[in-house]
Amino acid sequence: MSWVKKRILLGRPDRQTIAKYAKGSDRYLGVLLIVSAALLGLAITQPMITTMGFSGLDGTYSLLTAIPELFKDGRGGLAVLIAVLTIILPIILLSTAFDLWYKHELSDSKFLRKSRLLKQLGRIWLILLGLVLIAIYYATQAGADTTLHLAVYYLVISLALQKLIAARLIPLINAVEFVEIEGDID
Repeated sequence: MSWVKKRILLGRPDRQTIAKYAKGSDRYLGVLLIVSAALLGLAITQPMITTMGFSGLDGTYSLLTAIPELFKDGRGGLAVLIAVLTIILPIILLSTAFDLWYKHELSDSKFLRKSRLLKQLGRIWLILLGLVLIAIYYATQAGADTTLHLAVYYLVISLALQKLIAARLIPLINAVEFVEIEGDID
């Protein structure tokens, strides 16, 4: 295995991270993390919607440009909701999963703290994906003068990959915690 491929799949060789103990297709979770982060970055910065009158917006907007416009129009609650659901929570999940996969060693106390956070985020992720899909459906039903762009699909794919990553990481974390508990009993 080449140095670059090994580094992407397993992380640093001097750390005992969860990436080193993954088997089969789970070894590629690091790659999925990188792809999901790249897609999320594109979803946040690229034009997502072109509209004339949907939710008080006129023009072409990305997530980063729509949020300030919603604040200006007096829809701060909606802007905060969009920012939390599509930017902040996904970034927290990706950074937590990235830390667990590449950074924190299995015996580190931060590993346990981050794994608890990932389990909590994993529980709410289907709700988040559902809300985003409902918002997309609502935007498409708004009228003929609303066009969704490729960034919408980047966001949905990134969120789906994040759910997949969380769903695959949690059993790996549980296996590590079970082995630690078994070792403490002996």
